[in-house]
Parts: sequence; C-alpha cells; structure tokens
Amino acid sequence: MTATVRCERRGPIALVTLDRPDRRNGVTGAMCEALHETVREIAASDARVLVLRGAGENFCVGADIAAPAGEATRPAPPDAAIYHASTLLHTMPQVTIAAIDGGCAGAGMGWALACDLRFGTPRARFSTAFLAVGVSGDMGLAWSLERIVGGARARELLFFPDRFGGEEAHRLGLLTRLFAPEALHSETLALAEALADRDPLALRLTKANCLSAETLSIGAYVDVETARHLQTTGRPEFARLMREGHERRRKDPASESR
Repeated sequence: MTATVRCERRGPIALVTLDRPDRRNGVTGAMCEALHETVREIAASDARVLVLRGAGENFCVGADIAAPAGEATRPAPPDAAIYHASTLLHTMPQVTIAAIDGGCAGAGMGWALACDLRFGTPRARFSTAFLAVGVSGDMGLAWSLERIVGGARARELLFFPDRFGGEEAHRLGLLTRLFAPEALHSETLALAEALADRDPLALRLTKANCLSAETLSIGAYVDVETARHLQTTGRPEFARLMREGHERRRKDPASESR
C-alpha cells in the first residue's frame, strides 16, 4: 500500500485502487512504480482474481502533466520495470478485471485494456490521448487495442485520440459489460466473487489457455490445452467437482440461458 495505490484483500480477491482522486487518478512516476510493485506481489500470491479500479469519480485520466511539484511524471530508462504493469495484468495467473467509471485515458486506458475483463458505465470516457500531447504511447495500449478491436480500428483510435463514451466502448468490445454507475462496483465485486468461487486450478489453467491461444499455432495450442485438461480431469477430486458443478447449474435457473 502506498500514497498512490491501495490494495485490499477480500479472501481470494485483491482490490487494487488507483488513489489520487483529487487529481482524477492522474499518473505519476510514483504511481507507476507502486502499481507495478503491487501487481507483482499479487501475481506471486494465492489470490484468484484482481480488480483494478479508481478512487472517486474517475478510473485514471492518464499522465498528470500538471502534478504538484515533486510529483510530476519523471522520465525512466527504456527498460524500466514500471512500464510492465500492463504486462503483469495481462499475463499474471489471476483473472484481472478493470472497473471503469469516468475518465480512462492514456496510460490508464493501457492498464485497463491489459486486463482480462473490463466492466464500465455509460458515463465512462475513453481516449488514447497520447498523440494529442506529443508522445507515442506506453503501457501496452496499442498492443491491447490491436487485439481487442482489430488493426484498422486501433489505428483510428490512436491517430485520432477523440473522446468516446462507455456505450461506444461497449459496442467496440473495449468494455465487456456495462452497468449503471451506482451498481458498477457492487456488480464487479459479485462477478469477481463468482470467479473466485471456481476451482482454483481450473481457473488458472483457463487463463493460461487464453494466453497460449494468443501465440501458438492450433496444433501446438491443442497439445498444451490437452495437457492442462488432463491435469484437471486426472485429479482424485474430479468426480466430486463435476457433481458439484452439475448441482449448482441445476439450482440456477439462469444457467439454462447460458
């Protein structure tokens, strides 16, 4: 926990809050360092789900170019670890969720898009922002955009960094679910709890499958997918897990529509 990033554990869920609400959670060098270190520690923990959110009415508006003296974003070496918070959010074994309300731009958008899931509100406001202030971009934003919306649309958003709202972000697939502002955090926590209630090994290996699918050929992928599948089905407790899962679905009317 630092002055710019807070972390709270709720059982298997890690809640990470960007905590500069008076600056709309604008990014400083200290925040980059704190987020990287926080996420690195969670990645090595027994947490099952990470939720990333912003304090106050915004997620993160990008670099705080008007930060008070002593807090301004400072240059870092090209290989600085602080730029790899996005790498960790994308590749860590935990399922990562960004809960987005208000402004989400620049580096903040890079962090959000690196997450596995992004839940937001209609009043969320997005912008790639970088080109508008004369920089090329960081925090993996272009990498994530290309994979979520495709190359042509990603270039449009990067070359013309106009603002757009939560409903457009949902239409584009940048937001995977849309909630009313007053329900965002409660709904996000409920879904995080549902994920955390899944079998821990199966959850981690499902995330691993998603990562493998991004880089492997179909044949190589099926090899590693099969090995993981056999790892879960070969456990002594597999029959019990199957029975319990079937019973949960039988008792949940909503599962019939899924």
